Amino acid sequence: MPRVSSKEKYTAQVFELFKEKGLMLNMEQIASELGLTKKTLYNNYSSKQELIGTVLNHFYSGLDEKIQSSTITSKNAIEAFCEVSKVIAREILKLGPLLLKDISIYQSCPAIFSFTDRMNFYTMLVKDNLRRGIDEGLYRENVNIDFSTLFYTSAIELFYRWDGSFRFFSNTSEYHSELVKHHLYSVVNAKGMEVLESYLNL
Repeated sequence: MPRVSSKEKYTAQVFELFKEKGLMLNMEQIASELGLTKKTLYNNYSSKQELIGTVLNHFYSGLDEKIQSSTITSKNAIEAFCEVSKVIAREILKLGPLLLKDISIYQSCPAIFSFTDRMNFYTMLVKDNLRRGIDEGLYRENVNIDFSTLFYTSAIELFYRWDGSFRFFSNTSEYHSELVKHHLYSVVNAKGMEVLESYLNL
């Protein structure tokens, strides 16, 4: 079993702390909550921005593992994308409304996203699935992969955007489910439509 470094251990602990208390804690408060000195925290993270970015990467790494597991067992690209959306919705709910709100507020901070690339995560996810669906003969061959990916990721970005209200957070599963159906109906061919309809009617 691979050894867990101190930084990895601290990152996992901070992630749990952020889920409980949000991102507004300063470095001194974070260190105190973890039973560390502020110096120890700064020895592992150069700034709070790096700490937040590292924690977000920790979340997305874990999410990626769950997604990979679900896609391996999927029969085709359509089933894979539907299953992936369920995984994402479920994991996002685990973050809780406080951390989701704070992530949305912080998303406008370039310093944080120099350490993590959330939208690139979704971009690669959608593009890989589109290529798989075309190869399997379920998606239209003339699908513009870049544009279709942009449409989907723009809707994901809207989900995270904080405007002072929990417009979508209280209906996470429904939001992702409707987004996935909208996306798939726009890219499937006739054969794919039959597969999609049969899957949605299960």
